[in-house]
Amino acid sequence: MNNKISNENRQSPLHTFLSLILPGLGQMLAKQWQRGLTILIGVGLMGSLSIWTIGQRARYPNFALSFKIFAISVLEMGALLIFLMSLNYLLNKYIIKDKTAQAFSGYGVGLLYFILIFLLSGPVLELAGTVAELKTVYLTTTIFSAGALAAFWIWQAFDAGKIGALKAGEAMPSLGFAVLVLCLLIFSLGYQITEIDLNKAISEYTDTQIILTRLTWPWRSAFAFEQDVLEVAQKIQAPCPAGSVGPDANLPMDGETWISLDNTCGELTTRDLQGKVTFGTEITIFGGGFTPGQKVEIWWRNPIGNPFKPRGVGETDIIMDERGEFETKLYIPEMTVIATAVGDQIHTILVREKSEERFTGALSDEMKLALKGMLETIMLGLMATFFGIILAFPLSFLAARNLMASIVQTLAKMVGGVIGLVVGVGLTGVTMTQIIKLFGGLDKAPIPILMIAILLLFGISWLFMSLGGRLFEYLSKLLGKNGDTILSVIGMTLIGVAPGYLLGLGFSRGIRGIPLKAELAAETEMTFAIGGAILFGILGFYYALRQGGSRNINVGMIAYTTTRTIMNIIRSIEPLIWGLVAVIWIGPGPFAGFIALTLHTVAALGKLYSESIESIDPGPIEALQATGANRLQTIVFAVVPQILPPFISFTIYRWDINVRMSTVIGLVGGGGIGFILIQWIRLFQYDNAGLAVWLIAITVATLDYISSNIRKRFV
Repeated sequence: MNNKISNENRQSPLHTFLSLILPGLGQMLAKQWQRGLTILIGVGLMGSLSIWTIGQRARYPNFALSFKIFAISVLEMGALLIFLMSLNYLLNKYIIKDKTAQAFSGYGVGLLYFILIFLLSGPVLELAGTVAELKTVYLTTTIFSAGALAAFWIWQAFDAGKIGALKAGEAMPSLGFAVLVLCLLIFSLGYQITEIDLNKAISEYTDTQIILTRLTWPWRSAFAFEQDVLEVAQKIQAPCPAGSVGPDANLPMDGETWISLDNTCGELTTRDLQGKVTFGTEITIFGGGFTPGQKVEIWWRNPIGNPFKPRGVGETDIIMDERGEFETKLYIPEMTVIATAVGDQIHTILVREKSEERFTGALSDEMKLALKGMLETIMLGLMATFFGIILAFPLSFLAARNLMASIVQTLAKMVGGVIGLVVGVGLTGVTMTQIIKLFGGLDKAPIPILMIAILLLFGISWLFMSLGGRLFEYLSKLLGKNGDTILSVIGMTLIGVAPGYLLGLGFSRGIRGIPLKAELAAETEMTFAIGGAILFGILGFYYALRQGGSRNINVGMIAYTTTRTIMNIIRSIEPLIWGLVAVIWIGPGPFAGFIALTLHTVAALGKLYSESIESIDPGPIEALQATGANRLQTIVFAVVPQILPPFISFTIYRWDINVRMSTVIGLVGGGGIGFILIQWIRLFQYDNAGLAVWLIAITVATLDYISSNIRKRFV
C-alpha cells in the first residue's frame, strides 16, 4: 500500500512565515538543511546579480540606488502575486466547482501574473523611484527580474509550509515551479548582460550584405588576372623651406602621356593633438595623353618610397575628357617626417591608368597561399592527434577508476617507493647534468639529450621506486613487530617536509605578496618555508602513526586522482591560450600550433579513453584474474579488445576537432590557414578571407564524411 498521501492543501503557518521573512529558514527548521541553504544562497545570488545587472545602465553604477529600486519592485510584484493567489483561492472556493478547472486555475494565475507585469510596469516603476533615479537602471530587466524573484520568494515560503506539515512517509513537494521561475529569471538577466538587441539586428541587417557577398562568393579572387598599368610621375617637395623652389615641373608632350603641377613646392597637411586638421598647400594637377573616357587614379609616394592613395584631401579617381586630358586640385596630404631626415624631402605624385583585366585561368597568389595554409592546417590536426594518442593511451589507464581502485600497498612500501622515486629523479638530474657537459651544452644536441633524459627518468625512477618499496618491506620484517610503523613514521615525516617547505615558500611569495610588496614578503619567506616544512612534517608523522605501517593504502586511487586532476587542468585551458604560450616560447608558426593542440588533445583524449575503459564489461577481467593472469595480461586480453571500437571513434572525432581548432590557433600565430585568415580580415581583404572560409568549410565537411565512413567500417 502506498503511504505517500497528498499534502498539497496542508500548510504550517510557522514555517511559511519564517521563509517569508528569510528565504530557506522554514525548510531548515523542518531539518531540510540542503534545500533551505540552496534556496537562501540562490535568492542571494539571483538578487545580487539582478542588482548588478540593472545598475549597469549608468556610466558609474550606484548599486545602493539599484538595490532600493529593485527591492521596492520585488515587494510590489510580491503583493500583486499574493493578490492574484488570494483571488484564485476565493474563486475556487465559492465559484469554480469543477475539479479540472480548479487544477488549471493555478496556470492561469501564473500567466495573468506575467501579463500584468508587462501591463503595469509603468505604475510599478513610478513607485520604485523618481524619473531621474529610473534613468540609472535598465527598466525592462528590473521589472521582469523583480517579478521572477518575487514569484520564487513566495513559492519557497509556501514550500516551507508544505514541508513543515509533512507527515512520515509523505513525498517532498515538487521543485518544478522553482526551476521554471529561476530559468525565467536567468534568461531575463542573461538577455540584458549579453546586450541582445533584436531591433538593431533586424533593422540594420542590410549592413552585412557587402561583407557577406564578398565572403560567400570570393571565387574571382581565386584566379589570376593580367592588367596593364600605365604610370606617369611628377616630383614635388614638401615641406618647402624658405628659398626652395622645388623640382622642375614636367612639360606637356605631344603624343606622350604626361602630368604636371602648377606648384612643385608646398607644405604638408597637419593634424594637432585634438584631431583638428590644417590643410597644406593646394596644388593643381593636370595631364594629357591618356585614353579618353578612362578612369585614372592619383597616388602619392613618400620620400622613402612607400606609395599610398591620399584620402580626404581631394579627388583621386578622375575620368578623362574626350581629349584624354584632366585637371584637378589636391591638398598635399598629411604624413610624418622623421626627425633624422636631412636634405630636401622629395615626394612623387603618380597617375595610374589601368587596362581591363584579362582572365588567365591560373590560380592567384592568394589562392595558392590559402591552399598551402589549408594543407598546413590539416597536417597540424593530424600530427597533434598522432602524438596525442601516443601520450593519452597510457595515461587513460591511470585515469580509469575500475582499473586503479584495486591497486593497494602497505603504507611502509608506499613510503619506500616515494622516497626511492625522489632519489631516482634526483640521480637522473645529476646524471643529465654530466651528459649535457659531455655534449658541450644543451644547444649542441637537444634531441639526443631529450631522448636520453626521458629514458633515464623513467628507467632510473622506476628502478629506485621498486627498490625503495622492497627495501622498506625487508627492513620492516628485520625490525620486527613495529618495524613497518617506525619506517612509515620516519618516511612520512620526511615526505611531508619537502612539499611543506615549497608550499610555505609559495605562500609567502604568492599569497603574502598580494597585500605586501615583494621585498617585504621576501624578508620573512624562509620563516614561512620552515614553518610549512614543520607543519607538513607533523601531519605526515601523525598520519603514519594513526594508520600504521602495515595498513593497506589505495595507491591506485592516489594515481587516479592525480592523473585526472592534471588532465582536467590542461583540458580546461583553451587551445588558444596554449597557442599563445607556445608562440611566446618558440615563436609564431605551425610548430607552436602543434604544441598547443597536442597538449589539449592529450588531456581530452585521456578523459574520453578513460571513460571508455570505465564502462567496459568487468566479466572478462574477472575471468582472467581468476586464472591467475597478471595486471598486464589482464589489460592486453580483457581490456584492450573491448575499448578498441570507442578508441577509434574518439580518435577520428578528435582529428576532426583538431583541424577546426587549428584554424583558431592560427589567430594567435600558431600557423595554418587561421594565421592567414586573420591577416586578411585585419586588412579588410574580405574576398581573400572568403577563400579561406570556403576552404575550411570544404575541408571540415570532407573530413566529417571520411570519418563517418571510417567509423562505420571499424566501429
